[in-house]
Amino acid sequence: MSSVPAPFDDAGSGALPQPASAAADGPVLGIETSGTLTGAALWAGGRLAGETAVDAKSQSQELLPDLIARLLRTRGLAPRDLARIGVSLGPGSFTGLRVGLAAARGLAAGAELPLVGVPSHEALAWPWSDAGAELCLLTGLRRGEVFLEIGRWDGPEWRASVPGSSLPAEEAAARLVALPTGPARLLLGEAAPLLERLHPEIAGAGRIVRETLAATRRPAVVACLAARPGVRLYAGADLDRLQPLYLRGADARRPARAPRSAP
Repeated sequence: MSSVPAPFDDAGSGALPQPASAAADGPVLGIETSGTLTGAALWAGGRLAGETAVDAKSQSQELLPDLIARLLRTRGLAPRDLARIGVSLGPGSFTGLRVGLAAARGLAAGAELPLVGVPSHEALAWPWSDAGAELCLLTGLRRGEVFLEIGRWDGPEWRASVPGSSLPAEEAAARLVALPTGPARLLLGEAAPLLERLHPEIAGAGRIVRETLAATRRPAVVACLAARPGVRLYAGADLDRLQPLYLRGADARRPARAPRSAP
């Protein structure tokens, strides 16, 4: 398990597109567990106040409570000092989403805070909201399937022309190749270069973003989007109504039952 590079483990400059109007009145904690990173971030005063994460391989989800506690402690905050909590909803890792949502619910209930669910593909796309390009989001290439969503930003609103779904890699590649030529298009997400290796023809669909940090779902973006005005807040008895966006079943399979021996 490796730590994320230094910019992900320090107070950042907040170099993300700003919400259209005033953010939440107080620090917002963002929790990301849907992709290649497991971590947390703080958004306060319209900027990134701190971010920490680890590689999501192995069992790093077990480190999430410690990451959150350390981040709050180093900024001199307790959970009750937060204005709200944001959590990535997926699509993404089945186990990661459950762990992240459970941690977010526990913190929100204990500190009596509202909880905001942030779709993970929107978080992936948000840093590119000023690019003026169509965004093809490709994540979670696993067991021959990939999560695909296509859309663009209309001001602060994400408009999906192809809603998120889990598709066989071959079908996802065929859809990308069939897209009309002309408009500027970016292929984003950790699965984009992996899909290109399997289907090199998708390189003609648009520019594949290969920079690791630029194509990674970050807790900083979850915190930023959760701080926006007008987001749906879940609190108290409503916390259990916030559900993850799995889009595919769990990878784990129940073992087949052994046949009974004849008496």
